[in-house]
Order: sequence, then structure tokens, then C-alpha cells
Amino acid sequence: MLTRSSSRPYGAWATFLRNFNRKRKTIGFRLAAWFSLVFILSSLAVFALAYFLLSVSLQQQDRQIIESELKLLASRYETHGLQAVVEEINARHRGSLFVRVAGPHNQTLLQHVPLEWNEFDFKQLETTRPGDALQWTYLVADEEEIFEDPDRLEILSSTLPDGSLVQVGKSTEARKDILDYFLRIFAVVMIAVLVIGFTGGALLASRSLRPLRDLAAVLRSIRKTGKMDERAPIPPTADELEELARVFNALLETVESLVTRMRGALDDIAHDLRTPLTRLRGAAEMALHSDPDVNTYKEALADCLEESEQVLTMLNTLADISEAEAGAMRLEPQEIDLPALIRSVVGVYQHVAEEKDITLHTEMPHQLRLRADPRRLRQVVANLLDNAAKYTPQGGRIEIEVRPEQENVLLSVRDTGMGIEPGELSRIWDRLYRGEAGRSQRGLGLGLSLVRAVVLAHKGSVEVRSQLQQGSRFVVSLPLNTAN
Repeated sequence: MLTRSSSRPYGAWATFLRNFNRKRKTIGFRLAAWFSLVFILSSLAVFALAYFLLSVSLQQQDRQIIESELKLLASRYETHGLQAVVEEINARHRGSLFVRVAGPHNQTLLQHVPLEWNEFDFKQLETTRPGDALQWTYLVADEEEIFEDPDRLEILSSTLPDGSLVQVGKSTEARKDILDYFLRIFAVVMIAVLVIGFTGGALLASRSLRPLRDLAAVLRSIRKTGKMDERAPIPPTADELEELARVFNALLETVESLVTRMRGALDDIAHDLRTPLTRLRGAAEMALHSDPDVNTYKEALADCLEESEQVLTMLNTLADISEAEAGAMRLEPQEIDLPALIRSVVGVYQHVAEEKDITLHTEMPHQLRLRADPRRLRQVVANLLDNAAKYTPQGGRIEIEVRPEQENVLLSVRDTGMGIEPGELSRIWDRLYRGEAGRSQRGLGLGLSLVRAVVLAHKGSVEVRSQLQQGSRFVVSLPLNTAN
């Protein structure tokens, strides 16, 4: 029983220490502590300044009283003698002032000492004589308390023409009592300041960090439920925390959009991969179930190679785009004739255009040489032509134009197709993105991503202009490093 009861306080104390250590590491605790420290130090600075100003003001007031009394008593003594000084002391009840009149040899002629000033040793005044000018001297009281600040007697001395000495002094006890009272008041106020400072700091930290707690709550909810539609409340504070909440929500919207697009892209990849793989499996099964025949096996193997080539092309395109986005696309530049390269690609797509009754028109110089990777540029031209042919209706027109412009060469591909939605223009370059109108067409949404990646790898640029139902125009700008 003794062991069990004695362990409870220790366990409670250990729990308190653990909670305190965990709490003191939080930003809220540090903000509250810093706010309290600044608040308390500011209060101490204000008090120190007030204490100093009050002390100086009381000292100046006391010295003004001493100086005025000294001038009066010195004048009375000089004109009417010692008796006049005695009469002046008795007449004006100077009970709080010390007055001493001494002869030319510093022998005491008159000394008026208030009754409560017996702790001062006034014999010291007879052993030390001040100079001719006004001079301040001090006597320290013999206090019984060791740690108590002793009272002091501030004495101003004036030497008359005949060598006599008039001294007037005042104790600092009243001044010290006022300052001690001020200190006691401040001690009480400081307790309130300490409580207010820490409480105010805790409230300020809690209110300031509320947006961060809201962000953490949103993240916890997303992690727990997997739903990306959660958003953090935006505080109407017009400060950095409001901006952080807006950026955070914008980031969530971007992530949600990316996740949605990636899911759609994965669905598209699964759909587009399923077709060649199904054909490949079908060709293999047909060969296995047919009668043994070399020609049948060769046809099946050829079909399998064709379908596998389509899958590899798809995967290689994704790898190329990833390399380009990482700035690691490997180029094999050489001097090429761009019009000749374009004519070869146009020849490949000529039969596609004839099937859809699409007119292919080219306008370019007979020869225009530049330094680039020919294989990659063929991919650019082929994807642009494929994209134009895919979305240009029956009887449409595709125009390919090449022309030099300053130190660049411009390649333009214009079609009379369905056009692109204005809201989709900035997204068509994203890999695996397919607009609503393009979902009816076969493809993965990789062609334009590859075009942009290859052009950027060549230090060029690509842009698009489009109007719905009127067509689109893609313009590729490449540096012209070699003369014609």
C-alpha cells in the first residue's frame, strides 16, 4: 500500500513532465513564451525609465529646496548675524532640514538637527571643510540592517566672504520611501503583467496558428478518407496566413486535377494497351489452334511483332517525354535540310489525307538547312500532322509552312478542324491529357507532349492558336544555327 500510494504522485509528476516537454516544443508555446518575454521586458523597460525619471525629479526637487534655503539663510547670516538665522529657523519651522553655521576655522557655531536624524555622525563635518564654491557633501546613516539601503544626508555648503560656512541638508529618507512604494506597486503590477502577458501570448498564438491547424486538419482528413475535395477555410486577415491558405487550396485543386487526370490517363492506357495485347494474344492462340503450317506461324509472328511494336512505341514515347521534362533527352544533332525532311513525312501521311479527302498544302523554300536531331524532328512533324489529320473533317485542308525569321526557323501546321476549347489550350501539352472532344479519337494524349518536349530540348518554342469550328494553328520556332 505504501509503495502504491507513493508511486502515484511520481507517476502524475512524470506525466506532467512528459506533457510539458511535448507542449514546450510546439510553435504555439514558443510564440506565447516569446510574446510574454517581450511584453514583460517592455514593461520592465518602461518601469526602469519611469523609476529613473521619478528618482531624478525627486532629487532635483530636494536640491532646489536646499539651494533656496541655503541662499536665504546665508543672506540672513551675512546681514544680521547668527541670531537672525536662529529666528529664521524657528519662524519657518524647518524641521525637515539640517542647518549648520561654522566659523572661519570650521568650528560649529549653530547646528539644527531634526530629532529623527540621530543616526548621522555630524562630527565628520568639522574635519572636512569644503572649498569656496557651492559644494555637495553626503553623510551616510549607520543602519542596523545589513541588506537595507542606508539613508543619506545631502548637504550643500556655501562659504561666505568672511570665511564663515553655512550648510543646509536634507535626508533622502522621504525620497527613498516614495521610490520603495513605487517598487511595491510595480511588483504587484508585474504579477498582473506576467499573467496578462502569458495569457495574451497564448491567445494570440492560438488565434495566429488557427489557419495552420485547419490546414493540418484538412491533410489528416484527406489522408484518412482519400477524398481530395476537402479545402481549408480562408481567414479574412489579408496577411501571409490568408495567402498560405489560398495557395494550399490551389495546390489541393492542382493535386486533385492531377489525380483525376492520372486516373483517366491510366484508364486510357489500359484501354489502348488492351487492344494490341488482345490482338497479340488472339494471333498467338489462332496459330496454336490451327493446323501446323509454316506460313500460318509466320503470319501470326508478324502480327505479334506489329502489335508489340505499337506497345513499345507507346512506352518509349512516355520515356522520351519523361527524359525531356527532366532535361535529359539525348539528341544527335546534325546538319539537315528541313524542307526535305518535311516532304518525306508528308509523303507518309498523303494516303491518310486521301482517304478523308483532306488537302495537304505545303509552302516552304526549296532548301533550308539547320542543325538538329533529324529523328526527333520527324517525330515533331509527324505528331503535328497526325493531330491535324485526326481532327480535320472530311474535305478539310491542312497547310504546312516553313520560313526563316531572323535567327530562327518557323514551322507552321494549320488545319480546318474542330478547334480547341479556350479552357483546354494551356493543358493540351500535358502528357496523357485528352480534351472532351478528343476522347472519341483513338490515342493516348502523348503526341503534343512529345512535340513540346522535343522542341524544348532543341532550345526552341511551340505555341498554338485555335478557334472552335474554325481550326487550329501550331507554330514551332527553332534556332537557325546554320546558314542556307
